[in-house]
Amino acid sequence: MRYSKIVLITLLIGILSGCTALVPDSMIKGIHKDMDKNRDGYIDYSEYLQSGSNDNLAKEAKDKNMTIEEYQKWEFNQADGNRDGKVTAEELIELFRR
Repeated sequence: MRYSKIVLITLLIGILSGCTALVPDSMIKGIHKDMDKNRDGYIDYSEYLQSGSNDNLAKEAKDKNMTIEEYQKWEFNQADGNRDGKVTAEELIELFRR
């Protein structure tokens, strides 16, 4: 199942902004699979950057008093629970559940 970038980014922004949503694990795993471009089972930082939309990025970064680059790294680190530089499907599920 492929999800549009708009759906992916909307869900991630909503979760990172503190909105809670009941999203089934299967959908989160589908999002992870879509973002995992090289199919190694992980989303690395470059894959994360490829999957994003820059429509609201400048505003979101400014709201947090960050540069765009700082904000992108912060956002990625929110999902990378063990800070190993890659996001597993389980870490993404955990992000959605927080």
